Amino acid sequence: MPIKKQVVENYRDYELLIMKFHEFISMVFPNISFKEWYLKGFWTENYIPFSIIESGKIISSASAAIMEVIYQGQNKKAIQIGAVGTLPECRNQGLSRLLMDHIINKYEDDVDFFFLHANETVLEFYPKFSFRSIKENSFEMISNIPKPTFSARKLNIDDKGDYSLLIKLISNRKLVTKLFGAKNYTFITMWHIINLYKNNLFYLEKEELVVIKNEKADTMYIVDVIFGRPFNFNLVLPNFISSDSIKSIKYYFPPDQLKYNYDKIVKEDTGLFILGNLELENMQFRYPETAVT
Repeated sequence: MPIKKQVVENYRDYELLIMKFHEFISMVFPNISFKEWYLKGFWTENYIPFSIIESGKIISSASAAIMEVIYQGQNKKAIQIGAVGTLPECRNQGLSRLLMDHIINKYEDDVDFFFLHANETVLEFYPKFSFRSIKENSFEMISNIPKPTFSARKLNIDDKGDYSLLIKLISNRKLVTKLFGAKNYTFITMWHIINLYKNNLFYLEKEELVVIKNEKADTMYIVDVIFGRPFNFNLVLPNFISSDSIKSIKYYFPPDQLKYNYDKIVKEDTGLFILGNLELENMQFRYPETAVT
């Protein structure tokens, strides 16, 4: 007799299923983890896993993050789908398709649209559900790079004081964009910080702002800026540049809210897919990197 597959969902408060989820993630996405994020309390009721269990283990899973999205200055309700995957030995059985259908059917009457960021190996999968691919932009400064006067303090989130400061700033942050952005996404930002940007947090005390940035070769990449009150980014920028060899600065958010100088806009295929009636194709936008699931 074949073993029955069971779909389970929204099991954040069930320790046994959480353990199975962590095991599943470690096998399907070995470079990421949800453990520390979960233990620190950032797995909120707005992050809902949908998983298929067989023989006592999760064999396929997808998540739905309930999002408050800003689109051209208007509030929208959306579902961001993420962490879609299946154990290697269970693939090609239509399990991810079953979960995608399940999530869309569950929420389609309650939200304005669905979206996700896919990795390059599954770009042909999501159009099967009527998702359309949309390119995003980055914004690059290549002239008049300011002379570095690095004075920002690197935050250490293993330090209680720095950790509390960071949480306070993120919880009270202003929107980094109103073109296509998000509100109240601390729970997602902290996943990124814990997993990806723990060593890339730089704080300027006078302006009470944190810049998530990285310098590689002659380029500085500014991923996010966490701020609670207005400031002049062009004036404070030199405080975050540590190398004299920087010849370009690449921003991963548009300058509609936080003004800065840039010389060119680069259109990029980031794996963004949309299901819904949003007109993004001709907009010069970038969905916040630290709001991506």
